[in-house]
Amino acid sequence: MQKLLTRLLVLLVVPIVWFFIISPALAVNTTLIPCSQSSVFQQRQASAPDGYYYTRPFETYSSELLCGEDGLPHLPLDRLDRTIDVVIPIALFLYIAGFIGWSGRTYLQAANRSQTPEQLEIFIDVSIALQALSKGLLWPLLALTEFLSGQLTAKDEEIPISPR
Repeated sequence: MQKLLTRLLVLLVVPIVWFFIISPALAVNTTLIPCSQSSVFQQRQASAPDGYYYTRPFETYSSELLCGEDGLPHLPLDRLDRTIDVVIPIALFLYIAGFIGWSGRTYLQAANRSQTPEQLEIFIDVSIALQALSKGLLWPLLALTEFLSGQLTAKDEEIPISPR
């Protein structure tokens, strides 16, 4: 019960510290300029071959993006409207990586509970694998419940200490 209360306290305190106590650092973008005003970008655009796949991106970049000293478009994250361009791929990557890991973990745990765990690690049992994949879809919720119940982490006495 004490560990559960400690974990709940940590889950409550960390967001409060993160959002309210630590002041955000505001980075002001001083090096990027609109691509339409960058002379290096204009030179790149002029030297690009003619064709839809070259001219259309350059037109879009010059009207919407910011360029650095190298004349290449950059994606600054100092504006909230551009942050979503990075947050969505990161969230999808983390969800998919967690799905793969949680499904594999669930399959190995189910295989270890069977009569022949070594054989199930070599020859995949489709029914167990499908159950593991279906549980993997809800991995964030399952991970949170296992973390709060203490099943996700090993207890201190279960961790071997090497004698020196």
